[in-house]
Order: sequence, then structure tokens, then C-alpha cells
Amino acid sequence: MDTVVVDLTRDLVRAESPTGRESPAAEVLVRALGDLGYDDVRVDAAGNVIGELQRGEGPTLMLNGHIDTVPAGDPDAWPHPPFSGALEGGFVYGRGACDMKGPVAAMAVGARRAADDSVVGRIVFTGVVQEEIGGLGARYLARTQRADMVIVGEPSNLQLMLGHRGRCEVRVAFPGRLAHAGRAELGENALARAARFVGALEGLKLPSVARVGCASATPTSLVTWPKDGTNVVPGAAELVVDYRMTPGESRQAVLERLQTLDPEATLWVPEGPFQSEDGAVTMTLPRENPPYLLDEAHPLVPIARRALTAALGTSVEAGTWWFATDAPHLSAMGAPIIGFGPGDPELAHTSRERVPVSQLHAAVAGYRGLIGACLGGRA
Repeated sequence: MDTVVVDLTRDLVRAESPTGRESPAAEVLVRALGDLGYDDVRVDAAGNVIGELQRGEGPTLMLNGHIDTVPAGDPDAWPHPPFSGALEGGFVYGRGACDMKGPVAAMAVGARRAADDSVVGRIVFTGVVQEEIGGLGARYLARTQRADMVIVGEPSNLQLMLGHRGRCEVRVAFPGRLAHAGRAELGENALARAARFVGALEGLKLPSVARVGCASATPTSLVTWPKDGTNVVPGAAELVVDYRMTPGESRQAVLERLQTLDPEATLWVPEGPFQSEDGAVTMTLPRENPPYLLDEAHPLVPIARRALTAALGTSVEAGTWWFATDAPHLSAMGAPIIGFGPGDPELAHTSRERVPVSQLHAAVAGYRGLIGACLGGRA
């Protein structure tokens, strides 16, 4: 059996690449693309790996995945060491196996094989950095590359994906007044105020959009001041709300909706500097990832469904991811974006992360079929 995609997945998992320190995985990927016979392989200023295959004059199709991962956490919680790339029972195990080094490997191999299928146009494979914390790699890519269509390879259990809700990190600051906890009535308890806000979140009416579902507002962190004053009425508190936005919602609309729960609280979406590993690229980015949803009536959707159904030998329907991706950042190029990838998304960011070998092989066939259908090659 052909083991190229499995071997590359395992090599990438072994190349530990937490967000901001992706160079070990980039080096593995550059070597692999060269060995596969890509026409041009390079690393751009942001640290993104780019491999090109030119086959005559025609449209450009971009395949996109990220090479950074979240931390592995406690290694003892894993069935195998998180960076071993263990192969057992038909699965490759390890941090990034499905999110998303397995998909990246499948795209790299699938794209190269599609280039032998009489396609006409340009295939651009991209492995980007810092997807997990703000999308610096994809945002830089959108400024420096062009594409007529994009395939994002985030894990989808081999289903066609058309988009997802967005994410907005909202900070909420509550005012208060310090006092001795023995005479709490002399102060104003910012923690109690935050608690009322959290309680009100449960009853907040949120918008819902077909295909992606309802928006959500989840409190995820709370800090009070003074931090060490356990016998002091808190004079200030700050809450973090993870807000999942539906298509059509703006940042301002989100802030205004949450503000109704406490008109005197201060709400904002933080921004901060993000820098490439070597410092060559710096961007000030908001803690926000907008929603993205491709219209199901777009002509690319039936083409993709037919191609995947033929390649996989089973009916493929169109759905949406429940998590955010780099698709909104890449949409700045003006190209339609679809998603497809191997692996179970519910295993991402867990100590059980793995990807089925069978899905890696199926994904190679799927990417090859998608590229052939989009660039006129043999399906």
C-alpha cells in the first residue's frame, strides 16, 4: 500500500510546532514538497510554506491548511506520546494529527497527483502559521497571493463544508467600590455584578441563521481586583465572553447586544501585536474571526459534491463546521472557499487526537478529484 501520506503525517506530528514556533514543521513540509516534485517551493516572510504546480494557463486553485498546533498538555494523559506520531490500529496519533497535519499531508500529496491528471491552471499548496491565535499566516497570504478558488482542509470527516460561525472575544469590565468584606454594604461588589451579567447571558435572545445555527455567548474567564484580597469587596472585575457570531452579525452589533445586560459595564474586543517567528512580519489584529458561509447556490458547490462523491464512492452532502477557520481571512482574496478534510473535529485539541489512515488515503483521492473537477482534469 502507498504510505506516502501516512509517512508525511507522522513526520509532521513529530515536528513539534506550537503556534509561533512552526519552523520544525515547515522544514519537514518543504523537504516533502521537494521530494514530491513541486515546481516551486518556498517559505514566505510570515513563515508560510508555499508549493506551486503550474500546468498551462488557467485558473488558480489554492489548498490551505495550518501547520501550528495548540499545546499538548500533560503527556501522561495521552495514549501515546503526543509527538511520537504513533501508528496503531489504523490511526496516526498525536498533537496535530487531525488538526491539521494529517489534512495538510493529504492536500500536499493529493495536489501533486492531481497535477498529473491533465489539469489546466495553477495549483498552490499553502501551509500557514498562527491559525490557532489570530490567523497572521492566512491574513498575510491573502495580501500576497491570488486565487480563483480555495479549499480549506480542516478536519470534516470527509464531508464538504461551506463555512462556519465566527468568533469574537469580548472583554467586559465591571465597576465596583472597595470595602471591608465585614461591612460589604459600604462598597459595591464588582464580582456580584459580573455574576448577574453571567446569569443574564443564559436568557439573552441570540440570532440564528440557517446552516450554521444559533449564535452563542459563553463566559470563559473571570478575574477580580484586588486579586489577593480575599477579605475585600472586589472593586473591579473583568469577564471574558466567547461569542460565536452568525453571518451578518458585526462586532458592533455583538457589543451592543451584550451591553444591554449592564449599561454601565465597559465592553471591547482586544487587539494586539502578532509577529512571525523571525520577526519579519508584524500585524496588529483583533481577537476576532468573522463568520464565513458560501451560498449553497454557488456553482462551485455542485461541482465539489459531484467530484467528492465520485472520488469517495459515497454520497457527499454540504454542511458547516462548528468551529472557526482561516476561511474568512482568505476570503479577502475574493475567491469562493469550500472545506474538506480527514479526521474527526471533536478530537482536535484533546489528548485523544488521532486521524484514521483510511481517511488520509480517501482525502488524497478527494483532493485529487476536487482539483481535477475545478481545473478540467481527469475526475
